[in-house]
Amino acid sequence: MLIRKSLVPFTFCAALCFNTPAKATILTFDIFDPRYTLSELYPEGFLVNQEYGDRVTGSPMSLGTTTFHYGFGAEGVTPNVQVSYGPFSIFTGGPSLWRYDYGDLQRILYQGSTNTGVGNDYDYLEITLFADPGFDVLLYGFDLGGWFQTGYTINGVAVYNSQLNLFFPDQNRIFHDPNALVQGSGPSHSSYSFGTPLRGNVITIFIDANNLGATSEQVGIDNIRFGQDAAAAASIPEPASLILTAAGIALLALRRRFYRESPIRTNVLQ
Repeated sequence: MLIRKSLVPFTFCAALCFNTPAKATILTFDIFDPRYTLSELYPEGFLVNQEYGDRVTGSPMSLGTTTFHYGFGAEGVTPNVQVSYGPFSIFTGGPSLWRYDYGDLQRILYQGSTNTGVGNDYDYLEITLFADPGFDVLLYGFDLGGWFQTGYTINGVAVYNSQLNLFFPDQNRIFHDPNALVQGSGPSHSSYSFGTPLRGNVITIFIDANNLGATSEQVGIDNIRFGQDAAAAASIPEPASLILTAAGIALLALRRRFYRESPIRTNVLQ
């Protein structure tokens, strides 16, 4: 199996050397809902539930009739972290779920990209991890796969220790892999693994597949492994950062308010 590993530059490793973190969760996107009669009760082709990954204390966890499953590293759970998936629009949909054929990955998240003639046709995927005040998120890694067991070269993969600002894409970027090759053939997948975890009160994963146009949804993400730890003195948020974090949590709440299930994106899954 072909594996692409992207390492944190040494300068970041030196700056991020703290004690071994206490907790870690793996987002496997195993979601079960009895309302679905096909695909093993998996919401294949529907929007991801925005509550998936929030304040994980075990597996399974239930939200109404929906059951969330997670994987765990040796470190444990993440009760002080919430997750947001975007961008999201009531016109064009947003990050959605699929069950297979993204390389050798099973149960993945991809960015829905439906050109309805209204709003924007999204071509990037953004996953933001918000820690409570006094805590840091630690990102250990994640996997990417190409749809229908095909490899794709995309504009890039980046990680930020803040929310993403598309007007200033270099700001607060702590990892960048430009012209990233997403493995799929074989089947296989690409893996990003950070020996020293990337750390911040807010961590954003940014998958930029703009160069694929309307077929950007042919790149999926899986096995996002993250942890939490008490905030280091150097990373305690300043007032401006606290305002930004509060704005992000408000946006997360707004996304959930307008969250609804979306039809299958049949234009890519042919």
